[in-house]
Amino acid sequence: MKTLLIGVAALAFAGCGTSDSKDPMDPDNPDNPDNPDNPDNPDDPTPDMSARDYDELAGVIGAHVRAEFAVQLASAELSNGRVPAGFSVTSSSLAEIRGVGSAGSMNFEFLLYCHDAQIPHQLQPCDGTAHHSHFKLTATGSQSVGSMSMSQINRVADWEIRDLALGKARFLGPDDNTMSTSVADSSYAITYDANYTSVRYLAGQVIPTFGTIDFVLSVERTRGSSVRNFQANAQVSYAKDNNTLVLDGSKNYSIDIQTGAVTKL
Repeated sequence: MKTLLIGVAALAFAGCGTSDSKDPMDPDNPDNPDNPDNPDNPDDPTPDMSARDYDELAGVIGAHVRAEFAVQLASAELSNGRVPAGFSVTSSSLAEIRGVGSAGSMNFEFLLYCHDAQIPHQLQPCDGTAHHSHFKLTATGSQSVGSMSMSQINRVADWEIRDLALGKARFLGPDDNTMSTSVADSSYAITYDANYTSVRYLAGQVIPTFGTIDFVLSVERTRGSSVRNFQANAQVSYAKDNNTLVLDGSKNYSIDIQTGAVTKL
């Protein structure tokens, strides 16, 4: 019996050795989708594929930040005791103000309260005399900027808005969001954490003139049958006549702040 088993085993190994077929999941098989030498492997993209992903992601970020200007201006108005079109206050006290709003296909809920400039801060009416407000915003729905359409938006921003009495609203704090969008024949599902550092609007201006937004993004890109998941860091910088976006520290773009369109540098 032992001799028979050895003979069967030898025959089996001989059969494996003479077969022309390759295990499709063999790491040395060039057709294995996980083989880094396979040009269709989405986790190890070709330079051209990676460059295209970055360019399209930059376009999404540019459109997103352009779409939010109206929301930030509305937040500043509410913090100054003025209720912009499309918004309404549902409850109000010195401790907090709550309300809702809508713009196009976007729906908003907000909560805010205001402080003076003293330490420790004291509650103050949100009537245009406060030093700063704390503004928590939830946003859901979809929105478009130019040819870019973003859907399935679920966003929570928790801004501190300073310099209200100066008429120069300055935004600081975290912002979390998920959204989906399509660019040409690609679709993107994006989740990000962001932080605002002194994003300022001068009095009477409807676009920011200073400040930065830092993003940490998780991206799922689908193009045909190729699905790629990757992480990226981004920084948007606002400055007079020099509004920029940098991806992963080395991919540089300029942003047309009027339209949200980006141009690779």
